[in-house]
Amino acid sequence: MAEIRADVLTKVSAEVAETFVDAYYTALQGSRNTISSYYTPRKTLSDGRIVPVIVWNGNHIPDAAAMQKMFEETMPYTYYDVQSLDCDFVNTGLAKEAATAANADVVSKKELEQHSPVVVIVGGYVRLEEAREGPMRGFSETFVLVPNEEKVAGKGKGKEGRAWLIQNQNFRYVV
Repeated sequence: MAEIRADVLTKVSAEVAETFVDAYYTALQGSRNTISSYYTPRKTLSDGRIVPVIVWNGNHIPDAAAMQKMFEETMPYTYYDVQSLDCDFVNTGLAKEAATAANADVVSKKELEQHSPVVVIVGGYVRLEEAREGPMRGFSETFVLVPNEEKVAGKGKGKEGRAWLIQNQNFRYVV
């Protein structure tokens, strides 16, 4: 079976996380009409789970459209100040299988990006005020990102060309 170099894992997961976080929090602040495009399509898996799973401060959000609607209609101005970012691949087994099938000794960046989910943990501060001068509140957010199947399969850009989509999300205000 093909091996994965540690430096490739670190580099690729960091690139994925940084690119995603920059785009996603920018959308929450000012491009709220694009929020739903960051999520996997809603579907029921064989075990009965609904994808994506979105939890906002303990409240289940049923789907990406509801998340977008919440931000467009009920959330005041938001400003996010990301202070920390951690990330890693969740399961590299499919990338290893793809590399082995291609008779490669080492898993490539492309195989990781096409087959392996990434967990991203974000911490920082958010301001939720109409006046744009209110207090900052601490937050912690965890995402599981999966490769965009449409983009990987070459079926056009799919989801506005996003390479990674949110499968699971859990946002919490820090006490």
